[in-house]
Amino acid sequence: MGAGKRKNGFYLWIVRLLVFMLVFGQFGVYGGNRAHAEMVQGGVLSSSNDSQFVLYVQEGKLKSNMNQVELRWQRSENIPTSTLPSFKSQLIVGETNDISQVFFGTYHSTYTGEVKHAFVVEFNKLWEEYHQVDFVNGDWLFSETDPLGNVTPIEVYDTQVKPLSLVINAETGQVVDLIANINPYYHSNEEIYSFIPEIVDVEEPSVPVETPNELVAKVSDGSVELSWNKSNKATAYEVEVNGILKGQSYINTWVDHSLNSNSVYNYRVRAVNSFGASEWSDTYSVKTLLSKPSLNVIPVARKNTIQWSPIEEVDFYQLQIDEDEPVHLNDTYSYDHVDLVPGSNHSYKLKAFSSDNESLWSDTYSQLTVSDYESGLKIMEAKSSQIKVSWQAMSGAVGYELEIDGKLVSVSGTSYTKTGLTPDSQHTFRVRTKNKLEVGSWSNSVLGLTQLATPVLKTNSLSSKDTQLFWQLIKGASYYEIEIDGTIVGRSIDPTYIVEGLNPGESHKYRIRALSDTNDSAWTGIVSQVTQPDIVTGLNVTASTNKSITLKWNAVKGATAYDLEVDGVIVSVSGTSYIKSNLLPDTDHVFRIRSKNAAGVSSWSEQILGLTKLVTPILKGNQTNASITRAWVANPKRYII
Repeated sequence: MGAGKRKNGFYLWIVRLLVFMLVFGQFGVYGGNRAHAEMVQGGVLSSSNDSQFVLYVQEGKLKSNMNQVELRWQRSENIPTSTLPSFKSQLIVGETNDISQVFFGTYHSTYTGEVKHAFVVEFNKLWEEYHQVDFVNGDWLFSETDPLGNVTPIEVYDTQVKPLSLVINAETGQVVDLIANINPYYHSNEEIYSFIPEIVDVEEPSVPVETPNELVAKVSDGSVELSWNKSNKATAYEVEVNGILKGQSYINTWVDHSLNSNSVYNYRVRAVNSFGASEWSDTYSVKTLLSKPSLNVIPVARKNTIQWSPIEEVDFYQLQIDEDEPVHLNDTYSYDHVDLVPGSNHSYKLKAFSSDNESLWSDTYSQLTVSDYESGLKIMEAKSSQIKVSWQAMSGAVGYELEIDGKLVSVSGTSYTKTGLTPDSQHTFRVRTKNKLEVGSWSNSVLGLTQLATPVLKTNSLSSKDTQLFWQLIKGASYYEIEIDGTIVGRSIDPTYIVEGLNPGESHKYRIRALSDTNDSAWTGIVSQVTQPDIVTGLNVTASTNKSITLKWNAVKGATAYDLEVDGVIVSVSGTSYIKSNLLPDTDHVFRIRSKNAAGVSSWSEQILGLTKLVTPILKGNQTNASITRAWVANPKRYII
């Protein structure tokens, strides 16, 4: 935040300011360029010294001059890297009731450039949602943790982060920046900002003495926009309509909507503040206009018929064709514009008149004259980079001229595919016949729209139950549709989506497409992804000798092989049994196992122990007529004979 320059008489200025603050504490906010908004249910929050820019709350809505302010800020960006792009997006939403104070001045940042007239609005809390996708060591990592380590979405309080402010362009009412350490660009010092507040003019508080004058109005058939000169020391203006107090305006403009057409309204205005009100202005009378006509044009071969609905209390109409002198029309509600050249374009607008009033001109209606040739031109197919059109054949034609965005193409057949187009772009087509001597009239124009670019889908198994889908951002797309095994299961506004609750070791088919409010892309090709297998169960020793141990375990669905760890050494096994040989007699061995497939490996099973048997004795014997002697190699503690 910047600071104002010190003026002469600084000590006296401070003393007067303290006295005025005591007065304001008794009687409310008066003037100045900052406001403690938590105390304001409705009214002015801040303004420039000359009141040219005012931030206020009216009927529960925050406004900057006449512009409604939506306390919402979003910034999304692709971050170039040496491999694949990363992506980060931050959404901030504020509430009017959470505003703590407001400053007016000039704001400048790397992101916004200079905002000459700006309100910096500080908050007690803001709602935050943060997303970041990074490509690290061959893997896509998705995070919802902001630069301060907060897992979003979350409410961020000014007790945790200061400053916590949104910047509003006072001229447009748009939120243009976030001043807070949760803004990743300010947290990392990648970007900088500055704010120079306007120096507050302090005046003695008193009742406004200047009566609003020079009232003027912009009038339509259903509204009046009234404006007047600003009054010194006014914090608001009261407006009276036809003797009834209608409400307050915090700027020197009042807009009356939903008025009756061709009706008289009488206005008076007075200036008010916390100490009282000025005298009422002189009465200003206005009469709303006659209802604005609405046109409809019906084209037939070489003729356009213009039609409109009757308007009450109208004596006559004027119809202007192609900016020529208007045609005077009495007691009629249609007009035939005839003998037109096929393929020519004509514009029409209409105005109503009574003895003492008139309407606005209707909206201009443009119509291309229909030719005698009914071409049947239509869009057959649209893709992201091409559009195919077709039309009807005409007897006697040796070919056709197709106009695409003003450029001609000669075609011998009755269809044509325009290639090399940009995704999500509009293109205009029209066609005419030709023979050896001449060309025919142009058909009506047809508008074609290419599809959005098709995303490139990639997948990654996160666990035995979760799979991540990711793709590049598509220009013009508002969101993306996700299809799993032929069923659309959800949407995502970000270029990533995590599928949860899957079964271990199962394969699923995925595809996505990009959409906007008016367009979509083709579906991506189907991408198959198997989940990681489940943990192995049933590992046990089924047999042992003095040199080997035999193990078995239960088969795991979706596993293509197993990693068996024997005394810390991993052996890959394709089946569900294994014999570990070349062991020493009477020795312990530790085993554990995990399953694996193309998606990865499972967790290890619990460890088990296996024991090889003792060496089998080699029995030798000696026999006489009175005895039998047996002998063997000694080792164990006892023997069973």
